Amino acid sequence: MDSDASGWLWLVIDVLMVAGLGVALLYGSMLWRRRRRSRALEKVSERATAQLYEREAERERKAEADRVGW
Repeated sequence: MDSDASGWLWLVIDVLMVAGLGVALLYGSMLWRRRRRSRALEKVSERATAQLYEREAERERKAEADRVGW
């Protein structure tokens, strides 16, 4: 019984798995592009982003003031 499974394993790992990953990436990209976003959701997202930037800027100002020793 001299069987060589390395050829099949190479096919499964290097060809079929990579092809499956490619198909999954394409499918995910298509779903991501087709997603719908409402105006309200867009406004909430923009507001949250602005708040995060402002919070970080305030934290940096405080850290700078503490460092300088005001």
